[in-house]
Amino acid sequence: MRVAHIDEFHHVKTAALDDYDEIKAQVENKAAALVEFAGCYCVLRADVDGLCIVCAEGENLLHIAPLIVAFARRIKAPSIVFHTKHKGLSRLLSAYPFSHESTLADGHKVYRMILNVE
Repeated sequence: MRVAHIDEFHHVKTAALDDYDEIKAQVENKAAALVEFAGCYCVLRADVDGLCIVCAEGENLLHIAPLIVAFARRIKAPSIVFHTKHKGLSRLLSAYPFSHESTLADGHKVYRMILNVE
């Protein structure tokens, strides 16, 4: 997994949806990072409660997922969290112990995988 250049941000345009400009600004300000592996691009942000997968796009999510988990463990994130309206994403990540945490007012479901509990 590599940190991608901001010029590659267009690779997450579909996944970022209406939040494209806001997410891009987070990457530009280094509050989040655009990463890539095998053609799958993800925006990751380290929050107080864990590593947030802000958005992801590409056909190889299953290939980048273990690298994201390893990275989260390395930075000692307490969890990995993602929000989605797409049932397919939670099915795709069913090999990992993500639990449905809540549903937001806008319909996004919040999933969290607990890590590094001591």
